[in-house]
This record gives sequence, C-alpha cells and structure tokens, in this order.
Amino acid sequence: MLHKTTIFFLFALLLGSVSVNAQAAPKYGHMNLGNLLEMLPDTKKANDDLKVFAEKLSAKDDSLTKAFQVAVTAYQAAYQSGTLTPVQSQTREAELQKEQEAIQKFEQDAQQMVTTKREELLKPILARVDEAIKAIAIENQYMMIFDTSSGSMLFAAETEDITALVKKKMGI
Repeated sequence: MLHKTTIFFLFALLLGSVSVNAQAAPKYGHMNLGNLLEMLPDTKKANDDLKVFAEKLSAKDDSLTKAFQVAVTAYQAAYQSGTLTPVQSQTREAELQKEQEAIQKFEQDAQQMVTTKREELLKPILARVDEAIKAIAIENQYMMIFDTSSGSMLFAAETEDITALVKKKMGI
C-alpha cells in the first residue's frame, strides 16, 4: 500500500511540475501591423494630408516642366529660323540645360520632402501603436510579438545580451 501511495505522490508531483512548466513557457504573439494601420482613422487622415502635400509639389513640377517645354520650343523655332547667332544659340542651350537640371533637382527634393512628410505624419500614430503593443505584451506576458506583414519584431522582453558569449565562442 505504501508503494502505491509513493507512486501516486510521484505521479502527482510530476504532473504538477509539467503544468508549472507549461505555464512558465514563453509566449509569443504576432499581428499584421500594416492591416492595423490601414484600419486607423488617423492613418487615413495622414494619407489624405500627404496626398494634398504631394499634389501641390506635383503641380509645381508640372508648371516648371511646361515652362521648360515652352522655352525649348521657342529655342528650336528661333534656331531653325536662323535668327540666333552661334553664341546666342550656345548661351540659350546652356540656360536650358541649367533649367532642366533645376527641374530634376526639384523632383528629387520633392520626393525627399514627401518621404519626410510621411514620416512626420506617421510618427505619432506609430508611437501610439507601439505603446499599445508594449502594454499588451506586458499585461499578457508575451516574450516577443512579431509583425507578420514585414517579419520584424514589434516587441521583445528584456533579456540578456549574449554578444560577449558569442564573441568568446568565436575567439574574438
């Protein structure tokens, strides 16, 4: 009888340790950040604001391009009619080249300005989302939360930095 009690006790102890280990197992979560951002009204407003900003830059680019095309057409007509001296022709070509380079620079700057504006508009939205993710992770004891839309990590619990161990293993 004592032997059955001991076996039962050991079985109960083993079962209890398995359930404790199952509860202590790290939890991992995932979400699709891109889908979440699309659902947020703030993101829609930011996208609308960005569209207006980009359209203003595009209108200015169109205006510069049209003015350049008019200038090129006028130059070609004057050149073909023979009313320009070789020096005037060279001067006008140099001016047109500078104007074309200025348009190209504006287009590059405009792309950078749109990127900067997008980051500026999304920064507070992403900060709010990040705060919510961290709060959920801590409340629900997630070790890590991954973004399925990009494969990146959105949250990681504080852990030990093993860089020194890896360097030692590699002989560095």
